[in-house]
Amino acid sequence: MINRFRNSKIYSYLNNNHFLSLTGNVVMAGLSVLSSSLIFRSLHLQEVGMWILFTTMLGLLDSIRAGFLTTAFIRAYSGATPARAAEVMGSTWFIALLITALFIALNTLVLVLPLPIKNESLDVFLHWFSITFIATLPGFIAGCVLQAEMKFDKLLYLRVISQGMFIIGITFLVVTKQMTLLRLLYWNIGREAVTSLAALLFGWTNFKMLTSRTMECVKELAHFGKYSIGSFIGSMLLRDSDTFVINFMLGPAALAVYNIAQRFMEFIEIPLRSSVATAMPAMSAAFNQNDKVRLGWVMQRYAGVITWALVPIIAVMFVGADYLILLLGGSKYTGTEAANVLRIFLVIAILFPIDRYFGVALDVINQPKMNLIKVFITLIMSVTTNIIGIKLLHNIYGVALASAPTIIVGFIFGYYAFSRYSKISLLAIIETGFEESKKIIFGFLAKLRPAKSH
Repeated sequence: MINRFRNSKIYSYLNNNHFLSLTGNVVMAGLSVLSSSLIFRSLHLQEVGMWILFTTMLGLLDSIRAGFLTTAFIRAYSGATPARAAEVMGSTWFIALLITALFIALNTLVLVLPLPIKNESLDVFLHWFSITFIATLPGFIAGCVLQAEMKFDKLLYLRVISQGMFIIGITFLVVTKQMTLLRLLYWNIGREAVTSLAALLFGWTNFKMLTSRTMECVKELAHFGKYSIGSFIGSMLLRDSDTFVINFMLGPAALAVYNIAQRFMEFIEIPLRSSVATAMPAMSAAFNQNDKVRLGWVMQRYAGVITWALVPIIAVMFVGADYLILLLGGSKYTGTEAANVLRIFLVIAILFPIDRYFGVALDVINQPKMNLIKVFITLIMSVTTNIIGIKLLHNIYGVALASAPTIIVGFIFGYYAFSRYSKISLLAIIETGFEESKKIIFGFLAKLRPAKSH
């Protein structure tokens, strides 16, 4: 029966990069929500705050490594000859090891020197950062390789190992009533180490190619990375700027209401991230082969399809916003601004796909500087409009509504920046997306129909 299913049309339709990438992101999002729920319910409030700061700062510093290498690696590795791929792989490993060593040295220096600021949460981060950062390195490299090679089934396995172990460990600690912040930190390091070890054993890191590095390729990746790293960090600051502004201007209670609405935007990000993950290697390969028409078509197709795919998701969530808030946060969040803030986010989210793809395309066509400018223009716009919004409305509606001019400014800048390379009309993206969406739906339905007997 298993072999029959594998030979069926529906299996071949589902066993593709797009579906596997989407499945991976859905599974990871679900496991992340489950683990977060267990942590929030089992730790004391103060320990939860320390864990949030630890993961936030770890994510910020990891974004430096990821920002410096991920896009630069994928665009240089995808579609490259074997000799060139080995050179890129080895040079990427060299830079990753260098960045990791630099962070460890800085972390050690900060631990030795007396800090002017005494903060318990910061102390936890400084004591546990280095070993966690080392443990994540092979897993990070493996993720880059598997994405560039479009092996999303193996990437899903890697993510399931990581999050699956995390869930099992947390569940055990909760059930046995041994959950503490220290044990959580221990288990987090353990699961990252096991994930990286698995990546090494399965040969997904290509560590042996370190010997194929060249200083010319290192300089090439570093030159690109110095711009893309700014985009990564700027994007993270853009995402977190609302949090800082609300916390200092309206207080933690308003921040909690805002964040519960913001959590549901993951349902928008999941298909968007999955789409970008499969599109970037294809766009990079087209660029490396100097096929401008193909690159424009890939971008037009993916951006259009994901825009149409989000329409029903946004509509359902818009109507059921009150029930969604009640389901996640309980009755204490009903009657607050949370549901309406979510609706504001959802209306703005229709622009997310095309805006995201313009940013990705600028990196792919070797214009990371333009993408960096785009990110920081929107960051400045976000902080400015957030402050103005709060000053005018004195609540989180001001911040939510401020998202509209921010995304519009970024959208316009990205469109005109990419237009210098290739002319793609917004109408063409929408029309192409609609036609391609119909093909995907009808193709899927055709796979479901049993073959006619002769």
